[in-house]
Amino acid sequence: MNAIGLAGAAALPAAMVPRQARAQSRTLRIRIGADISQLDPARIFQVENQAVVGNIYSGLVKYDEATNKIVNDISTGHEVSEDGKIWTFRLRPNVTWHKNYGPFTADDVKFTFDRILDPATASAYRAQLSGLQQVEVIDPLTVRFVLDESNSGFLHKLCAFNQGWLVSRRAVTELGTRYAMNPIGTGPFVFERWTAGSEVRIVANKEYFGGPPAIPDVSFRIIRDETAAAIALEKGEIDIFFGLQQPEVIERLKQAQSVRVLDRASNNILGLVLNTTAGPLKDVRVRRAIAHALNRNGLIEGFFRGTKLEATSVLTSTFQEYSTEGVPSYPYDPEKARALLKDAGVSNFRFEITAVALSPYDRIPVLLINDLQQVGIQATVRVLERAAFMQARSSGNVQSVTTAVVGPPDPDSTLVTLLHSRSAPPGLNTARYNGVDDLLARAARTTDAASRKAAYAAILRKTMEDLPVIPLYADRLYLAHGIGVKGLVQNSLFTLQVGAVSIGSA
Repeated sequence: MNAIGLAGAAALPAAMVPRQARAQSRTLRIRIGADISQLDPARIFQVENQAVVGNIYSGLVKYDEATNKIVNDISTGHEVSEDGKIWTFRLRPNVTWHKNYGPFTADDVKFTFDRILDPATASAYRAQLSGLQQVEVIDPLTVRFVLDESNSGFLHKLCAFNQGWLVSRRAVTELGTRYAMNPIGTGPFVFERWTAGSEVRIVANKEYFGGPPAIPDVSFRIIRDETAAAIALEKGEIDIFFGLQQPEVIERLKQAQSVRVLDRASNNILGLVLNTTAGPLKDVRVRRAIAHALNRNGLIEGFFRGTKLEATSVLTSTFQEYSTEGVPSYPYDPEKARALLKDAGVSNFRFEITAVALSPYDRIPVLLINDLQQVGIQATVRVLERAAFMQARSSGNVQSVTTAVVGPPDPDSTLVTLLHSRSAPPGLNTARYNGVDDLLARAARTTDAASRKAAYAAILRKTMEDLPVIPLYADRLYLAHGIGVKGLVQNSLFTLQVGAVSIGSA
């Protein structure tokens, strides 16, 4: 195994360390279900990556874990001009980058967002900053954003998540390609090392501007099998089970006396993204046939035993902009699916679903292809490891992928990332869809709540008519922890913030 970071020899696995020593070290041990692959905010994707770096980076602002309210992070406040085009932020003084990379200044903020916008960066989140004309350094502790027009959701784009995580100009420049797995932040924890296939370790930042964490270090342990992770949690070998998905494991842990299970509605769906430029998928009748062929309720009630929810569009009911008014639906109807395929003149259609090798996402397509085969579609599945999956998806040369865009209660986080033409590959618009660019721009200009909801309702109607993405289910997030874990708040972003967590006696 390769170890990357500034530490020397890898630590012994937790199971080999005496319990008394573990209690004295007070390391927080967290299960993640897959290895990390990319820790650069400009290119980051995958919940395991995001769970790690959410503890390393800061943003100008951030979401309150419990309420999703936007609050200050590394900024101390901001002003917006009357026309809504100029946003000026005041920054905290005396903040330093990890590992002696110098003071944090407004120049780093400018570098972060200029880098996202630079096409050469090939950032998956460039479209999130559409309308940002320039970032100006007023002085070392003041930065100004100039927009081409007002954007009621602009503050969301600056929150501590994906493109909103701030990076050091010096660190990115000096580390070059090595930066992807050697992140430098200003957050509560400092990246120490990654042991491929085994562990990610971060250590407390004693100089953190929000106050030092209560725990000295965190070990993210890679345990792919959920039953094995449940056993580890029950035996006290891990403290937190992140990414709990399987219904039988959820039920098992609910019965364990030494474990607490948390759940919360999420801000994301799992969708089947269809490449609207690929062969028969160019025809909306074929895409609608696929939607009618899929027994999505059977997936929710059978496979997931009711732990997931019905999805009516790419937004979930957690969004204020959510609407079902006039939004087309596609109930399970194999006969209608066959009729649509016949009307489109499509037969012997070979259709491949690309999925990531992570439970349950590698098992779901098996159920989908069975449904599709029943209506005459010759469906197959290709399961790839994370890195290969992202490479295939970024190429844009796939027919379909199953995917979730997790994150904040900002409708653009999902809609722009999945469906704006500026997010086309190597971005995450694998559908290569361009049908709502104007509607998204119109929605961004609206200010009052009623108009904003109406604007996004139009987007939901259009995207469900065109079906570049078939919503399979609305996610519900589950998290389990030992009873000795204190101060943990489950958020709706599918990340994990542990700066305020402590470990007490069970």
